[in-house]
Amino acid sequence: MGHSLDNLKPLIRCPVCQKKYDPSKVVLLSEDDRKTVLHIACESCGISSLVFVSLGKMGAASFGILTDLGREEVRTFYGREPVSTDDTLAVHRFLKGFTGGVREFFPEKNRH
Repeated sequence: MGHSLDNLKPLIRCPVCQKKYDPSKVVLLSEDDRKTVLHIACESCGISSLVFVSLGKMGAASFGILTDLGREEVRTFYGREPVSTDDTLAVHRFLKGFTGGVREFFPEKNRH
């Protein structure tokens, strides 16, 4: 949208508690002429959300979606290709024939 985060502050509030966000908790994920996508963690209620701000004929509009992704996770996963039907079927086929336990999915070094 070509706006700085300062211009977007009045539009961006926590979708749960409606408090304004601390600008240091805002992660800019993508921005173009007509839309901006942000990840924000609310210090007041502890909820994280993805906030989409778009510019249309009637002005700017925003909405938030709750997420359990943290700042670093959202940077890793946002914009990646979605899981396909083929991916899902491949995992299903693998698990259907799998006879091991859950622990076999995790390397020994990551266990506590």
